[in-house]
Amino acid sequence: MKKQTSDYFAKTLEKGLRVLALFDEDHSSWTLTAIAEKVEVNLTTAYRLVNTFLELGYFKKDPKTKLLSLGPMAIALGNRLLRGFDINKVVEPLVDEAHYKYRISIDVSLFHRFNLVQLYKKEDSNTLTYKQETVSEFFYCTAMGKAVLSCLDAAEQEDLVERQSFKKMAENTIIDKNILYRELAEIRKKGYATNNEEYIKGLIAIAAPILRRGNNTPLGAISFTTTILDQTLVEFEKNYALILCDLARKIARKICNI
Repeated sequence: MKKQTSDYFAKTLEKGLRVLALFDEDHSSWTLTAIAEKVEVNLTTAYRLVNTFLELGYFKKDPKTKLLSLGPMAIALGNRLLRGFDINKVVEPLVDEAHYKYRISIDVSLFHRFNLVQLYKKEDSNTLTYKQETVSEFFYCTAMGKAVLSCLDAAEQEDLVERQSFKKMAENTIIDKNILYRELAEIRKKGYATNNEEYIKGLIAIAAPILRRGNNTPLGAISFTTTILDQTLVEFEKNYALILCDLARKIARKICNI
């Protein structure tokens, strides 16, 4: 680390950012001792930094193992920062064009470890309004969640499925793992997932994964949403599945070129 000589350099902030930078795809959890060693601070300083992140919601701690991992506020912050990058500049025009052409609600989310982080959403006035969290842990009962799950390798898929609550959100919610696994296999074959009033009564959706070039691992997913008052799920699939999958491929190409 280059020595800073400016009188206006915030050393505490620098240490905090170095702690945050430790967390990535290959290092999703850390012990307090390991953090202190990596950032090269004493345990007291590490504890003070970590405790601040915990209280603000940027970290969470496993009560049994005491391992620290990123909390919802860190993911939400990442999402807000993403909006300032080029990724949104290429996604938004594609989504807006499809939204105005087909008058459909469209949602794009990125996949981050155990969460879907909303990147961009364009709502149609005719679609049922509902509150959607910026960071969602629901994979078993949402079209985007199932689209992502279907593209994971067996070990990652099982790990994420095991983390699901399988809480009954609506009458059609899948709460049986075996049924979910069978559906995921079908989703992988046809290339898109459906949500038949599984998350919210009256709401139906179709979603396609946004895949990395080369290894076809999921970057995220895009969904089209409507209500049963507008059309049936069968009609919705027939009318929009090909359009959805084509848009997912366009977004993937744009993102991968950034």
